[in-house]
Amino acid sequence: MSNRQNLYVGRSGQMAVMAEFLMRGYNVAIPEVDVGEDLFVVRDDNGDLSRIQVKCSLAKQRRRQGYAASFNLRLDQLEKPARPEVHYVFAVRQAERWDDFIVTARANLYELHTKGVGSSSKGRVVVSLSTATGELRCNNISLERYRNNWSTWPTIKH
Repeated sequence: MSNRQNLYVGRSGQMAVMAEFLMRGYNVAIPEVDVGEDLFVVRDDNGDLSRIQVKCSLAKQRRRQGYAASFNLRLDQLEKPARPEVHYVFAVRQAERWDDFIVTARANLYELHTKGVGSSSKGRVVVSLSTATGELRCNNISLERYRNNWSTWPTIKH
């Protein structure tokens, strides 16, 4: 995929994640300067702020079933705690639609990484996901509990 195509995929995934937060009743902003977060999500009634890093992938269809998708992260960003905590949203696009959003806090993802999720090389972490068995997995570790798990941001009725 060309660099230009990557820009379109990344931005469209970011917009899909923004749309999900908006549908849940949260205000969303794109920071003017990207220093590790792609979105700021605010609960208007109390000012709670969430920092979101969005990663996108065009999934490859598996022969039998499911998909495979890979995400490239900076290791230093994954290792470094922040306040408020950064959350990752991995947006998976397949079959002409956004299929899954894998949602987790940075601390959870870092702990998973120390237990074998993703592979590290030259300051980067590649997280390769698969649903070949129907369950979302990375390196034979289940990530199903993070699949479309927006529970940190329950829907707000205005």
